[in-house]
Amino acid sequence: MNNRARTPLIVAVSLIIGIVLGYFILPKEGTQTNFLSPSKTALAQKFAYIIDLIDSEYVDEVDIDSISDNFILTFLQQLDPHTTYLTAEQFKIEQESLKGGFDGIGVQFRIISDTVVVIQPVKGGPSIKAGIMAGDRIITINDTNWAGKKIENADVMRLLKGMKGTDVKLGIKREGVARLIPFIVKRDEIPTYSVDYSGMLDTKTGYIRLSQFSQTTDQEVSDALRRLKNKGMKNLVFDLRGNGGGYLDQAYKVADQFLESKDLIVYTKGRKRDRSDLIGTDGGLFEKGKLIVLIDELSASASEILSGAIQDNDRGMIIGRRTFGKGLVQEQKVLPDGSAVRITVSRYYTPSGRSIQRHYTSGDPDQYFDDFIQRYANMSKGDKDTIAHPDSLKFKTKKGRIVYGGGGIEPDIELPYYNYKKSDYYSELLKKGLLYKFCFDYIDKHRNNFKQYQNGENFINNFNVSEALFKEMQSYAQKNGVSTNLSIGKDKAEIQLLMKAYIAQSLFEDKYYYSIFLQIDEDLQKALPYFKSKF
Repeated sequence: MNNRARTPLIVAVSLIIGIVLGYFILPKEGTQTNFLSPSKTALAQKFAYIIDLIDSEYVDEVDIDSISDNFILTFLQQLDPHTTYLTAEQFKIEQESLKGGFDGIGVQFRIISDTVVVIQPVKGGPSIKAGIMAGDRIITINDTNWAGKKIENADVMRLLKGMKGTDVKLGIKREGVARLIPFIVKRDEIPTYSVDYSGMLDTKTGYIRLSQFSQTTDQEVSDALRRLKNKGMKNLVFDLRGNGGGYLDQAYKVADQFLESKDLIVYTKGRKRDRSDLIGTDGGLFEKGKLIVLIDELSASASEILSGAIQDNDRGMIIGRRTFGKGLVQEQKVLPDGSAVRITVSRYYTPSGRSIQRHYTSGDPDQYFDDFIQRYANMSKGDKDTIAHPDSLKFKTKKGRIVYGGGGIEPDIELPYYNYKKSDYYSELLKKGLLYKFCFDYIDKHRNNFKQYQNGENFINNFNVSEALFKEMQSYAQKNGVSTNLSIGKDKAEIQLLMKAYIAQSLFEDKYYYSIFLQIDEDLQKALPYFKSKF
């Protein structure tokens, strides 16, 4: 379960990893490749000789596979920041994320005090069918005790995932039951979704939050658009903040939902690749109506294709902060051992001709990402993002508006970093992640008190954070190093709403978190008035 109150720098570093591994798959992308030619080149023979020599003669025993992996990765990093190598395990994990599902038992979990705690069993999944409940502690997995041990999320995922149809034996500690309850859960396909949330903000304004571009993204977005149009949507906020990218063809298809026939969406061009254009088609589900696209510094690759196409075709308003700036296109080759190589083969360009790729120095990937982290840290302190606008990077949209290349998509309306005006007290709560921790612990101890709420809608309509519960949170925060003497300013009502959102998320589903949180989402609330302007 993601903690939304992490410090900015940690969030930036973790999402950089996703952006590094994120890539574009060209429409004609292949999978397995026969990369061993009948006659090896002299360089390949030299490499094979050195590896054999180390294996047979080196003074100490070494892990040849690990050395080879590190060598390949280091070699590829001399080219550009996004040409990369993935081990078989890394490749498998990412493919599961992008294909729209994986095989497992279907639980959202969090590790608390070295114990795996079930936040929610996935609706319709094998765990809920077996009787697993929110709040259950997973003590044993396949007869091995895992409670009280140092265990990471990756370890839990490795133990719970597996081939569809296979069994997992769990020993569950449940509140009020003295002994461990044994469960046998049969693994099944667990769907993952790229549309985190969609809903109506008011009677005519819809909202869609997209977290990545996976194999199912276009279908998910199409379904969401139909639902919202049936509810009377005339305006749409399409939220790409934090979206690190994914499949190029999905970015094209989603953009085509908003653009008219014959609109240029994106083109690619490389040293060995001719220019290839992707053009809009008929039948987009939201070609008319006002459109606002929210972006930020962590929107990358496929997100930049979509937002650049919307901006250059003057289809909508781009609001937020300048995007990451990943405009290199990788083709993927899967090797016989299950590992994969991604080689940059071209650049992508927005309809006006902009290359969105941020400047990099070949052979120095650290500097490329250090620059981003420094920019992120500056924004988190309230500094305005400064962007150079040389004439050489000036381009024009379809209607003649000036836009600039040279590094990411620059928004039409720039917003400051969202956390820029929090009170000292609120800021400390967020930095330490205490609001989420308190809300989860409170639910865990008082789960029976919430049984009166039959569903998420009933909870939202009838529950509010009381003064007593707020003071209990303050007492908890004080015990964890947040002084009540710190200024709270006008933030009390917002803190109470965020607490309500966290409680709704833990009790029900993520969508109920968003339906509450969006009321205090600063970027969104600052963007909504622009629907009244002409664009």
